[in-house]
Parts: sequence; C-alpha cells; structure tokens
Amino acid sequence: MRHLFGAIAAVSICALLTPADAGAHGLRDSYLVEGETGIPPIPYRVPEGVAFDPLAGDFYATAIFGGRITRIDGRTGVEETFYTSPNPILSFAGAAVAPLRRVLWMCSVDVATDPAFPTSAVYAVRIRPEGGTLIRAFDLPAPFFCNDVALDWTGAAYVTDSIGASVYRIDASALHDHALEAEPFVTNPALLPDFSIPGALGQNGIAVTPDGRRLMVARSIPPALFSIALDDPSDFREVTFTGDAFGQNPDPAGDPIAFLAPDGLEFLRGRLYVSYHAGVQRLTFRGCDYDSARVATSTAVPSGVSTLTAARGRLYAIDSEVVPVLQTQLGLPVELPNTITRVPLRSFR
Repeated sequence: MRHLFGAIAAVSICALLTPADAGAHGLRDSYLVEGETGIPPIPYRVPEGVAFDPLAGDFYATAIFGGRITRIDGRTGVEETFYTSPNPILSFAGAAVAPLRRVLWMCSVDVATDPAFPTSAVYAVRIRPEGGTLIRAFDLPAPFFCNDVALDWTGAAYVTDSIGASVYRIDASALHDHALEAEPFVTNPALLPDFSIPGALGQNGIAVTPDGRRLMVARSIPPALFSIALDDPSDFREVTFTGDAFGQNPDPAGDPIAFLAPDGLEFLRGRLYVSYHAGVQRLTFRGCDYDSARVATSTAVPSGVSTLTAARGRLYAIDSEVVPVLQTQLGLPVELPNTITRVPLRSFR
C-alpha cells in the first residue's frame, strides 16, 4: 500500500501548485528569536535552523552553541525553551518535524570541544505541550559534521555531513528498535567540499522532492545541487540551471559570498527554495526528474538568513547571522535582532 501511495503521489504532486498563502491564517510575518553574538571566546547562541509544526502551528529554532532548542508560538510569537542538552557548547543545526509522529528531528554537532574532529548525532525529541522529551540520540561516525535533516514519506530521516562524502539514513522504526542505527545511504566524492578553502563546507541543505522519489542535497563550497533517487542511490545527478544559480558573479551589493554558498533547502508548491547568506533562490524544475531548473532570486529578506521552512503555504527563513558571526574574516556586519521572517513569494526575479 505504501508503494501504491508513493506511485500516486509521484503523478499528482510532482508539479502541484496551491493558491497563494492557503491556510496561512494565524501566522505572523516575523518572529523575534533569542540570540547572542558577543560572549567570548565564542558566541553563546546563534539561531541557525528552523522547522514548523503544522499541527500545533509552532516554529522550532535551533542554534550554533548553547545546547538549546526553542519553540516559538506561531500565533502569539512567544518563544520558550523546548529542549536543553547537558552540553552547553553543543550546536544544533538543521531540523524537521514529523507532525503525525509528534517528533522533532535535529542535527547536533560538537565543533567547540575539538574543532579539528567534530562529533555528531541525530536527536529525535518527542513534541509535548510542556516541553521536549528525548526519544533517542543516534551517534554518527566521527569525524562528522551533521548539518541538516529531511524526512521521507515513511518517516525515515536523511542527514548531511558537511565534511564527508556520505548521506546517512535512519529508519523510522529505529525510534523504538535500538538495534537499528544510522547507516550510510549514499556515498559520492562529489559531495565533498573543496578542502583547499579554509572552513569550506560540503553537504549542507537537504530535502525530499514533493513526489517522494528523490533526495536533493546542496553542496556549499564549491556550490552545487544534486538529485538522488531514493530507491536507487546510484542514480546520482548534478542539477543544471538556466540563470545565475550559485554563480561566481559578484552581488550588486558587494557581498563577497552571495551566490557562493547554498545553505537550506525547502520545497513549496512544487518549487525548491535555496537560502544563502544574502537572499533566497527559487528553482523551478522541468518535469519530475529534478535535474534541470530555471532560477529566480529574491533579496527581500534580512541579510544573514540560513535555513528555510514551509508553513501553511508560506515560506519562512531564519535570520541567523551565522556567517558574519563565525567568519569574521569576511568583515560582514552583524545585523540584530535575529528573526524568523516570511519570504515574499512575489519578490523573485
């Protein structure tokens, strides 16, 4: 039955478009998110990842350092601590909500204890009204820089490794079967970063296509986007573009890294949105192969955005300031406060 449902979805959802802002009632255009950038020798908490719970109408914000996840009420905008790790320097990155299972999946990475040898895990936390309860933490083989997570139709989680060549997969049944661990899903040297560039990251954002057939993975440096078949990982393609996707052209505003480092990925109405430090790009694919796309760009967001989430027909980006805070050599200004901000879909050109 699951395969039948997937086949139907592949036909009907591939190019699905919905009316603008359908069901978006009750959500605000912007939410304040707690973040600090000035505590030596490292920032204490820099918001980085964002996920939306469509059932409760809440946003979840992860953070670089601080070991804490917050939940933001989509109606009132009130932010509260949702989950706290015993490790105060632990970072949480990408996140995804499994709404029916009531689980928040998150990438965790410790890059502060030993920056040359990061260790990572994937956290599965039960969503409850009074706060998060850890179901299980899936350790990943070190060194590993867990950056983002996406869920498929079965509830399996896929996670990226920003310093490695493998995407890992965790079966949904592993939440209760402790004999199951995270396992490599696909390994390809194309996913590696350019190690000649100091601080370069490889795999970053990840998303499952609306038809449930393919996995999209962004590589930050050098910038690229890959399309991988979920039922046959050897079907591995680099996406080609019409337009300036992740090109080397300088940004008109003079941002030295604009278009050079794709970050978060999110599908909305059949299109893939890709965040980068200074804006968001929209990829419109030709057909259902997800290997060729037309590009449009919007800079109608605060500078410093990282990851994206879809929320009741809207697109939101978290304004994290991660790049200017952590890569001070670029000389980019830190613009506070941190926010979760609606991306105007009509602003793409």
